[in-house]
Amino acid sequence: MALPATQRGAAAAPRPTTAGERLSALTKTAQFYWWAGHMVVLIFGTLYYVKRPFGWREANWYYGKAYMGALASYTIVIYKTYGPPQLNLAFAQRLLVDENVEYLMLAAYWAWCRPMWVTLLPFVVFSLFHVVTYARSSLIPLFFPDVPAEIQRARQGGQVVSVAGRVSRFMGEWSSKYYSPALREVGVWEVAVIGVWIVLGAVTLQTPLLAPLAYFQFLRMRYALSAPTRAAFRRVRVFVDRLLTPPTAHSAVPAVVADAYIKVRDTLVRMGSMITDPAAHQQQR
Repeated sequence: MALPATQRGAAAAPRPTTAGERLSALTKTAQFYWWAGHMVVLIFGTLYYVKRPFGWREANWYYGKAYMGALASYTIVIYKTYGPPQLNLAFAQRLLVDENVEYLMLAAYWAWCRPMWVTLLPFVVFSLFHVVTYARSSLIPLFFPDVPAEIQRARQGGQVVSVAGRVSRFMGEWSSKYYSPALREVGVWEVAVIGVWIVLGAVTLQTPLLAPLAYFQFLRMRYALSAPTRAAFRRVRVFVDRLLTPPTAHSAVPAVVADAYIKVRDTLVRMGSMITDPAAHQQQR
């Protein structure tokens, strides 16, 4: 990032030398508070799932705090990306196609609704990877400045000696190995588990009737903009097809159930094609 105009040509500020000075400089960045928000999500979200079997009221307190952390993190990253809000159509259009904005709005809605344990899990998973990545890239080098050079030498055939270096390498390897599979599973969770949960909750009056409409609008945007979400829909479709449609369906499945499912499935497929390619769908019609 270029220096502000008032600083160009001026003498460079002395670089922090001690861990305390480096930490002080780090805490003055927006990214540090973005990471802190994800730490809140990870800690309080984990405590929510631990406490939930033993008491609803106490667990719900952790649930609310976890969503406060999510709101803070997504607000920071959106502000850093787009700057102060602008009252014009172009700015609004840019926001609407940003996944961070979509998850910010979803987090705000879930924080407002009655707690539903299924909704928090994707945020906790996202935060876990953000926390690990930031710790590896910013916190470990802050306290152990030699670690980046040590990792670089290891890539060239050297050996990682220090404990901090081994921890950093483990974090990098763990994130690389599990990040994509975790995103795939989160996508299926968002489509199949949360979607079904809120529909059943609305039918039984356990969740607001507005919840399915709001969530399906979120899924509609994710389907249009996210290849992993479209892949999650395909995985769910293949799984349910195997359960409910011939020749793989169990003989105990009534024909009326299979027929109803096929009609719903085909309707959703047509809706999906309209979302991803409305012009081609119009020509086909």
